Amino acid sequence: MTTCPQPSLLPGISLPDPESLTGPQLQGWNCALCGQRLYADQLLGTVEWTCGGVTKEKVELYVCRPLCGEARVAQQGGGHG
Repeated sequence: MTTCPQPSLLPGISLPDPESLTGPQLQGWNCALCGQRLYADQLLGTVEWTCGGVTKEKVELYVCRPLCGEARVAQQGGGHG
């Protein structure tokens, strides 16, 4: 079970479900939206990730800077949500 304790820091972009992300996305190595390796990033927001039903960890999610195509689609209403 995961929760999103706060909204995204980027207007019009929803925080993805952490359960749908890979390890590198959760660790901030890859974009939380498109999955590509991050060389320049920006904070999308913080989610709580639950592992094994017991451990809750606050995880900061990062996205491409400038925004990737996935983020632009999300801002236009057709992306993650």
